[in-house]
Amino acid sequence: MSTEVPAQRLESTPRSERETEPVQALSERTVLDAFRLLDHRGRSRAVTPRLARRGAYLALQDGTETRLIPLESRVTHIGRGIGADLRFEDRRVSRSHAIVVRHGRFARVLDNRSTNGTFLNGRRVVATNLRNGDQLQLGPVPMRYVEVS
Repeated sequence: MSTEVPAQRLESTPRSERETEPVQALSERTVLDAFRLLDHRGRSRAVTPRLARRGAYLALQDGTETRLIPLESRVTHIGRGIGADLRFEDRRVSRSHAIVVRHGRFARVLDNRSTNGTFLNGRRVVATNLRNGDQLQLGPVPMRYVEVS
């Protein structure tokens, strides 16, 4: 007795019933060109590293180029929501994902109870200080904290 399924029946069976694919967490799929996910306000504020003035920035990749977004105010809200200061248009970024707080020369990132997490140098964080060159990732969106002096 053969257990093979006739070809006609296999073709008419929906793919979802024939096989299952491994599930991968959404936040594990990192976005390579994070700059493209920024809304128009964020893109318009971006500068190239060559034109950057003294201060704190978040660096995002735009293909092979790096774009710097200045952290102009003491508190910067990052997320998908309309009220975010730095707004990413990706459903894997929470509406109010994280907050960057600057106090004098120091900066601190705070996860705002995001679904897909905030990571600093590969480790999930709730709140931590930032240093020049730190790799920050909000869900799938990678960026770097940069201080230009």
